[in-house]
Amino acid sequence: MKKIILLMACLFAFTASMEVMAAKKKEKKEKKTYEWVMPELTEVKEIDDYLLKCDTLYNRIRSYSDSVTFYHVVKVATIDALGDTIYDLKIQDQEGNFRGTALAAMQYTDLIKSGTQLVGDLAIISLMTASATASLPQLGALKAISYGKYIKAGPKLVSMGTSEMKEIMDSINTQRKQIRAVRKYYKTIGDKENPNAKADASKILTVEFETAPVVVLTTEQKKAADEQEAKDNAIAQAAGFDPDKEEDLNVMIQNTELRMLALR
Repeated sequence: MKKIILLMACLFAFTASMEVMAAKKKEKKEKKTYEWVMPELTEVKEIDDYLLKCDTLYNRIRSYSDSVTFYHVVKVATIDALGDTIYDLKIQDQEGNFRGTALAAMQYTDLIKSGTQLVGDLAIISLMTASATASLPQLGALKAISYGKYIKAGPKLVSMGTSEMKEIMDSINTQRKQIRAVRKYYKTIGDKENPNAKADASKILTVEFETAPVVVLTTEQKKAADEQEAKDNAIAQAAGFDPDKEEDLNVMIQNTELRMLALR
């Protein structure tokens, strides 16, 4: 009996140790977010320009990431006079507030343009790394070793920035397409010259928003949502933004994706 108990204890200890090892192995594999810490300037122009560029870009990436507002599409269900369920497509922000599609499209356009500029600056850091590295001997042996780790941070920053920017811009572009589909739905269903408008709109609803969550609103909630949507879209209109003109934006996105691919 004692042998059996001892054997079971050994087996338990072995299993527990394997679980601990597996957990530690998993922790090692988890990718940590790179943290940049700005050192003191060196009075060597090439190095200081490089450090300042890294610091500015790192803070811009953090600020960019924090500024993104993500939207999702919901189907507002109502019952018509014939007893049929009809849907009213709307978008909500992260707090569940209903917003206007034109304003959301304008925000995403601005974010894509800002993201494109950031990716361009990431490419500049890649070019500056060689010059900063070649200038390290001017600091003297000990200081060169100390600052060498900051110069090596450039490629890490480029890798982190490229990965993060790609993830954000992919998500923005996906939601931008959903917003365009919402606008297309309303244009289609409101096209009085199209005898198949209702069927065409239903197809968009089924194909594009099959998995969109369904919500039911009270009369007051629906009225408030419509009012907020109108206010948002008026802001975009006052800014002179055309949410349905995106040819130039598509070219910008394609060029940015190629740049990010080259930096990876």
